[in-house]
Amino acid sequence: MSADLTTGQNFVLGTGAALIEGLLLQPTLYWKTAKAQRLPFTLDPRLLYRGTGASIFNECQMMGIQFGLTGHFQKHISSVANSESGPFFSFLSRNEELLSAGFGGCFAALFASPVELVMIQQQLFGGRLVDVPRRIVRDFGFLSSGLSRAVSVAAVRDTIYVCGMLGVTPVAQLYLQHKHGLDPNSAAVTASIVGGIVAAVPSHPFDVIKTCMQGDLAQREYTTATETLKSLWRQGGLRRVFAGGVWRTVNIVATVYVANLCMTHGRDSVSALCI
Repeated sequence: MSADLTTGQNFVLGTGAALIEGLLLQPTLYWKTAKAQRLPFTLDPRLLYRGTGASIFNECQMMGIQFGLTGHFQKHISSVANSESGPFFSFLSRNEELLSAGFGGCFAALFASPVELVMIQQQLFGGRLVDVPRRIVRDFGFLSSGLSRAVSVAAVRDTIYVCGMLGVTPVAQLYLQHKHGLDPNSAAVTASIVGGIVAAVPSHPFDVIKTCMQGDLAQREYTTATETLKSLWRQGGLRRVFAGGVWRTVNIVATVYVANLCMTHGRDSVSALCI
């Protein structure tokens, strides 16, 4: 993601990063979802790669939108911050990466959450990619009980997640290079680990709540976000709320590293696109 690129160029950059990490990391995504749903651990590729089409589509459109919106917001925040003087505008200038990433993540969730719901339903119950959303809309509708279920929880999760990936990581990499003299590769790895942990750990309870709500469209066990949290806490306290956290953290750290590499090495190639 770069404020120097257009929104379309940032979208392509994010989509490319997502395609790479989606193909490489699909098993960790299944293990995370399975852990949150209290399903047994498996190495069966028929299960690990079930729903891969929806998963990769989700990753591509989600990261593409996150990159595109974050770059878009950064341009506007930077423009506003540089237009006036004062404490508020100084705050915007110092924190434009984090603020733009947060806004980008929040708005991207509106698009990503319904696709994730389809992916979760397909992983749990099977079915063709084109048939699953039809069934969901037919049986549960389009709004908060159906295809848009738990979208507000996803917005909170993605605000934190994108802040870590597109806000903390590039800032940390520059800090490590300029203040501690790390070479670019070492700084990229270290910053990706830091950014990935920031993106993964505090956002994980929201991801578990969202996953449980989207897996239970009939609302037999999980109803609202608050009631879902209470139910999860009764089931096992903090351990249940952070179920699948290890696999999700591994997935996100690797995702952030791939995204960071694409931002560093793919920017010049993407900038030549007339979009």
